[in-house]
Amino acid sequence: MTVALTGFGAGTVSGGTGSSLAQWQLLGRTAERQKSIMMNDATNKADTAYARSKLPNVGTVDELMSDRRLYTYVMRAFGLEEQINSQALVRKVLESDLSDSSSYANRISDQRFRELAAAFNFGASSSSKTSPSFINQVGDLYVREVYEEELGKKNESLSLMLNFTRSLSSKTSWSDVMADPEMAKVVRLIYDLPVPGGKAEAAQQAKDLEGTIPFKQMKLPNVLSNFQDTFFDVWDGKGLPRGSVVESKVQWDMLARTYDRDKAAVATRFDVKRNLDALAKTLPTIDSVDDLLKDKTVLPVVLKAFDLEEKVKDTTYLRKVLESDPNVATSFAAKAGPKEKVLAQAFSLTNSGAKRRGSPAFVEDVVNRYMTQSFEVSAGNANEALRLGLYFQRKAGSLTSWYQVLADKALSQVVRLALNIPEASAQMDLDRQADMLSSKLDIKKLKDPAEVSKLIDRFMLMWDVNGNNSSGAAASSPVLQLLSGGSGRTSIDSSTLLAAATLRRY
Repeated sequence: MTVALTGFGAGTVSGGTGSSLAQWQLLGRTAERQKSIMMNDATNKADTAYARSKLPNVGTVDELMSDRRLYTYVMRAFGLEEQINSQALVRKVLESDLSDSSSYANRISDQRFRELAAAFNFGASSSSKTSPSFINQVGDLYVREVYEEELGKKNESLSLMLNFTRSLSSKTSWSDVMADPEMAKVVRLIYDLPVPGGKAEAAQQAKDLEGTIPFKQMKLPNVLSNFQDTFFDVWDGKGLPRGSVVESKVQWDMLARTYDRDKAAVATRFDVKRNLDALAKTLPTIDSVDDLLKDKTVLPVVLKAFDLEEKVKDTTYLRKVLESDPNVATSFAAKAGPKEKVLAQAFSLTNSGAKRRGSPAFVEDVVNRYMTQSFEVSAGNANEALRLGLYFQRKAGSLTSWYQVLADKALSQVVRLALNIPEASAQMDLDRQADMLSSKLDIKKLKDPAEVSKLIDRFMLMWDVNGNNSSGAAASSPVLQLLSGGSGRTSIDSSTLLAAATLRRY
């Protein structure tokens, strides 16, 4: 984690200039926009489109590893780019059964390998329980639906645009967009289009839209942003409910900054957590359509996750969906609608042996991992402190023991520097290191985003004070020069440094 890697297209992430702390703060304000630009880089865009087309059909370890382009994408998605050529090792990991504590993947301390094995689940037998990766994917879909449904009750325009923006990546034409009822609602509102009376009128609407905005341009960040602004202007202009005196466009901008935090808060709510716990407990025991349809606790949660909760009592309909092959265009699931097809791809009997490896939720998980890794790598190419900070921010909430931190070089580097613990302590006995960290900080505090933010801010400051910023920001900062005696190093407590470095200037 200490060496910046190249690759991931030509997209460049920038934190601007100045101290690492200033760069980190700027990166936090511009992250989503920079991610969008990065993933629209021609190379990243092409590789992602290729992965989306190939991942659903990967059935064996050989099929994955023999496709060099797909294999490289997957390894990057799981942060394992440096292991791409270690194919013997990777094969042993992929063939591991994680339910066996003695399996190869479970004996490796690096969590990234276990995440890779869990996601693909090649090593499990056909009677294996559902993988943790799949359970987490369904759970995340459920939380998202709960959150966005409640958001839509306040201002429907926000949930409509969230769905439109998310779904756009899977569409290839205006015809595809207009075939999706919720996406079509957005488009018709903007262009004041009527519901088409038949296929001919629908085809003409799609053709007219192509003449207005060529679909290949719709995914460009600036075009999509203008489209979003227009939608909210029209929504408010028509006097549609927005649940606030604040304009919908402003609400959308605010949502972009708070979405992840607010959604995470929903996941901790008692009723939602109870359903997530039931999902984690029961999904591994479900081996048939009957098992799922008979479970009155988990079925509503699953259907909610796939936005089909209105079908909860129609088990005849659901059986037809789940017992059909979603990959056959004439099957019941494929003809019923996009939501039914996604549900069938995740749970149908035709997709049970590999435990939903080809499901859309799985594909999106890999793509999202790739985007996250790409962003972190690109940020690290600008300033390695940014990559370490992003990585720590992503991992912090899942940490329950200081031994997990000590087993990860990147995490331990952030913590040692932020807490002003000498690097030489890494040579000490692990138990002593863990005790030292515990005396400095209660690891439970890492569940709090505010505490994580403070820790990363201290890390950024100490990174420069220790002379790691190649831009020379630390050397040129009068405050840091004063506190470090001009040497680039200091023994002053990091919290004192942080307070001094962030003093208002008059």
